[in-house]
Amino acid sequence: MTEQEQLAEIKALILGLNERVEHLEEKNDQISQQIREFDIRIDTYQKASQQVVNLAFGLIVAATASIIVPAIINR
Repeated sequence: MTEQEQLAEIKALILGLNERVEHLEEKNDQISQQIREFDIRIDTYQKASQQVVNLAFGLIVAATASIIVPAIINR
């Protein structure tokens, strides 16, 4: 194998590696975008869950107060 043939083979290998690296970079960008979207969804879910819990406790307090206050006032 001549030196020119070796250089051509090396060049072809480098080009193939460059294509693979570009493909991996694209996949990495896609995964990063998906992670960002997932983080947004989880953050929204956590906030909504906290609001539901706050509402539930608020309803419990209101119901308790509506039972206790009339019982105390009627005495």
